[in-house]
Amino acid sequence: TLLKGAAAASTISAAPALAKGSAGGPSVKLCDGTQFPVASFGLQVYDDEAAYKYTTLALECGYRNFFASVLAGNQKGFGKAVRASGIPRDELYICGSVLSNRARGEEAAFQSTGRGCDANFRDLNVGKLDMIMLDYPGPDAESIQGQWRGLEAMRKDGGVTSLAVSNFSPAQLDVVLKSGGGRPTVNQLPLGVGYKTKQNAELLRENKKRNVLVQAWSPLRVLNSGALSACAAVGKQYGKTPQQIALKWILAKGATYTCQTTSRQHFQEDIDVFDFELSAKDLAFLDGE
Repeated sequence: TLLKGAAAASTISAAPALAKGSAGGPSVKLCDGTQFPVASFGLQVYDDEAAYKYTTLALECGYRNFFASVLAGNQKGFGKAVRASGIPRDELYICGSVLSNRARGEEAAFQSTGRGCDANFRDLNVGKLDMIMLDYPGPDAESIQGQWRGLEAMRKDGGVTSLAVSNFSPAQLDVVLKSGGGRPTVNQLPLGVGYKTKQNAELLRENKKRNVLVQAWSPLRVLNSGALSACAAVGKQYGKTPQQIALKWILAKGATYTCQTTSRQHFQEDIDVFDFELSAKDLAFLDGE
């Protein structure tokens, strides 16, 4: 079934391609050699109807990287918007997710992850996925190994290109890396200006050491009043909002981000961060140094 769906990707109706470099901002190369757009729309809090509406809006604003989390129960609405958009499938980067962290033991976790992969493929219905992500790690090393084997099986079946994780500690990443299979390309973590500063600096270092790219989830939601004030002060010299400075800080740290909004203005602002660079002085100020 996976291979049939992968072949169906080419049947999504085509529209004139956007100019190279104009859609969704720049990309970075992952450890498996694939390209990953640095700005993503994460559909984490919407139902199918809202997912259809706001995915369509995000596409209109230029987004091309999408994180469709199974936790939101909206993958059918997202997939419907993609199919209706007329944008060629190969211009989009689509990441699904699997929730199998409650399964205990290698075989149970493998089976649970496999069912989750099949559900993603069926509900998204956009052909082969660019990425599949484990939402949370299992309770122990054996369970994590089973989860990862389930993702590997989806890739071997032709259903997905890249494999990723979310909320994994360095020790949990090492369980995967020692399993002998493919490498995690992305680790999605809570990250933002002023948020658990020392802990996140360490997590960024440890993921980089393992050649795993960090993607910040809900990076604007973690900002406190002090962080917003600091970002506002920096933003004045660039004509940018505090939120844009907060997103640029993430990029300057070598990470990427996935955001969510219902506002066309905010959609546009969240990818209008590629025309300036933060100075070393700016970064030190935002880091509270």
